[in-house]
Amino acid sequence: MSLKNLIYDSFKNVVVYDFEYSQPPGENPKVVCATFLELKSGKKITHWYLDSKPDWPFNCNETIYICHNAVAEVSCMLQLGMARPNYIWDTMVQDKKLWLGREPGFSLLDSCKRYQIPTITEAQKEIYRKLIIYKYPEYSAREKQKIIEYNITDVEENAKLFMAQCKEFDFRDKNSKKILSQAIFHCRSQGVIAKIERNGIPINFDLYSDMEKYFPVIKAQEIEELQSACDIYIGDKWNQKKFTAFLDRENLLKDWPRTKTGQPAKDDRTLYRYSSNYPKIQQIRDSKFIIEAKNLKGYVPGEDKRSRCSINLFGQITGRTNVSTATNPFGAPRRMRNIIGTDKDHYLIYADWKSQEAVIQAALSGDPGIKKALASGDPYLYTAKIAGAIPADAIRKDYEVERELYKQTFLAVGYGQTAFGLKLKLGISYAEAAYLLEKIKQIYPIYFKWINSVINAAVARGYFETIFGWRYYISDKEATNPRRLMNWPLQSHGSEILRRAIIDLDNKNFEISMPVHDAVLIHSKKKNLRAMIDDIKQIKQIMSEAAFKVIGWNIAVDTKLIGPQYKQSKEHQERWNKLYEKLLNAKNQPSDIRSLPSDNRSLVSVIRSLPSVNQHTVSLSSIKYD
Repeated sequence: MSLKNLIYDSFKNVVVYDFEYSQPPGENPKVVCATFLELKSGKKITHWYLDSKPDWPFNCNETIYICHNAVAEVSCMLQLGMARPNYIWDTMVQDKKLWLGREPGFSLLDSCKRYQIPTITEAQKEIYRKLIIYKYPEYSAREKQKIIEYNITDVEENAKLFMAQCKEFDFRDKNSKKILSQAIFHCRSQGVIAKIERNGIPINFDLYSDMEKYFPVIKAQEIEELQSACDIYIGDKWNQKKFTAFLDRENLLKDWPRTKTGQPAKDDRTLYRYSSNYPKIQQIRDSKFIIEAKNLKGYVPGEDKRSRCSINLFGQITGRTNVSTATNPFGAPRRMRNIIGTDKDHYLIYADWKSQEAVIQAALSGDPGIKKALASGDPYLYTAKIAGAIPADAIRKDYEVERELYKQTFLAVGYGQTAFGLKLKLGISYAEAAYLLEKIKQIYPIYFKWINSVINAAVARGYFETIFGWRYYISDKEATNPRRLMNWPLQSHGSEILRRAIIDLDNKNFEISMPVHDAVLIHSKKKNLRAMIDDIKQIKQIMSEAAFKVIGWNIAVDTKLIGPQYKQSKEHQERWNKLYEKLLNAKNQPSDIRSLPSDNRSLVSVIRSLPSVNQHTVSLSSIKYD
């Protein structure tokens, strides 16, 4: 049976729909209108929601909903108080499964163009977008009519796109039931993401407000401090000549990665590669975020004092989540996580899978060595022992340096990192890096035999694929250098585990604030101690079982309870403390100084001892309740 016919037979209603909305920073969408096209009957419903909010026209249990970018569309449904669909076909996600790696661009216009479906132009779409956003909610009768016409056009284009995708899937794979099942799974996770975006991340509003208010002075202090150490800015503008001179002074210029124009690279990924072992590079990376930002409006909370950002659950080639760091306080730079905070009646649970990469490696490859490493309780300490780097009876606290060295090497080989890359990351010689990589390969030969066979098979057929059907098509360039793809099986299955986990957590009514690669941030109401312990046990079980559903192995889960204020690990907390010190300095400056533009301000840094900040991580034994 064709995919289209299967879908038509499986659901009473097959509905293509699209909302138009305006969404101020930090807020949930403000819905303007929507069109629903039921494909089996041809029935079309258009409604202007600024006038009224009618009943939802279709039963969610009997309907599959077709849209482009389900997160946005489901967000609008939730805002209107409608039930979240159980069955979704997201034409954006499905087009990525068909073309990711082969073709660029996955907007509605991009996808329609692939199938030669006539559309309006991008310039025309942009006019309508601006009209909807900037005129909200005061539209003239003519503007209202034009917006409705535009909305109907999007639905009609997407209906044609859905039909074209069904034909393309039929051409590539005759197993329609499998295609539909995989689509419903992936797109159900999109529905959960819509709810997560709606939940938002609770913010310490007073702290955020202070940071925003005094941001110009903080920025000026940051520039002054960085200039004293590195001298790479003119005012608040990055200067490439000064950066080149800095690299030369630090004896880093010779091996530093270059852009296509031959200039030393300054992107965050490059800075990150060097930051672990070069403190000044770490300082540049940390300061760049503050210096190049105009303000902190990217984190601006809504009326409910929660920060919201766009979450792209299929943002990378592995299906790994992309979240804009400019609008996500839980993203990089990590020191900004300290503005996260709950009210006195709630707390946060940070839950992450332990040694996720190693478990996925063992589960997929069957390497008995990695299985033994995991069984030891600390795979990275075990690896250092097997390598002969530390005694067989060594304990972690006595060999933290050696353990970290082998941990980073273990992870590096799983991601296809070269000796040069490891050299930069660990700050060791090329020869030492090459030795470590070779040592790991000797210790775990079965894994490397397996990963090479996976890569060779993927290159031969032209694509990678997870058991849930997420695909990536390999380009000709990648096929000649498959080492770059070694991380795909690990990251892609880690992504599938995350999707499975958020669906299952949501089914149990846990309020998820943010998914982050191998972790989930959960917002919870304070309960008695026993109830809270039960919640944590359930979260651990759900997340561990989510891994089993994907790779056939359970992965242990660590949880951390976070009180009214967020506290980070020592390294990141120290960076936050320095930023907080600048805030205290700014608050103590005269108002006439604070009002000046940063590049006209002459600041003399006054180093004060940092007072204790009310930020703490809560353990079960220390929680007190009213």
